[in-house]
Amino acid sequence: PIQVTLAVVVVCVAFLAELYTVPVILFAAAGVAVMSVAYMAQASPRIVARAVMLLVVCAPTLRVVDVLVRSPAALINELDKLEDARLGMVALFVAGGATFGAFSPSTLSCKCKLRAAAYSVCAATCGDSIFRVRMGDERMPAFAILNGALPFFAAVLIAHGASRQLYQARLPAL
Repeated sequence: PIQVTLAVVVVCVAFLAELYTVPVILFAAAGVAVMSVAYMAQASPRIVARAVMLLVVCAPTLRVVDVLVRSPAALINELDKLEDARLGMVALFVAGGATFGAFSPSTLSCKCKLRAAAYSVCAATCGDSIFRVRMGDERMPAFAILNGALPFFAAVLIAHGASRQLYQARLPAL
């Protein structure tokens, strides 16, 4: 897991070079950096997993609030930046989803992990729909779903399945 966490930090740093003005990206990058330091400092895996779960839930919630309170010009500028950094955005969401999905069932229960991932996708989609209604820009919901929500959720599910199989293989046969 530490390699995946470090990969997420590298992706975040590269992505931040392009999108340092997007509040949600800054929040997520800061959270991932703190979790990486906590993991390297050998904090309790359960605490790290729960903190990452909190980050997965809070970031899209912040996005909804951000879309409601920011000026239309700032939001359109943000969307233009996101489109220019599309590959970085996809890499960020895939790496974040893989990191979150890779927590073993003993560290973070399957139910909590899947509920948090589903909430994250739903809240992000709501924020993007609000963006569409406020701005009238036809690009937004489809762009964010295809380049953010779907890669994140697919990575969570794939990593979750892999971590679950590894966990079950380690259990002694009864």
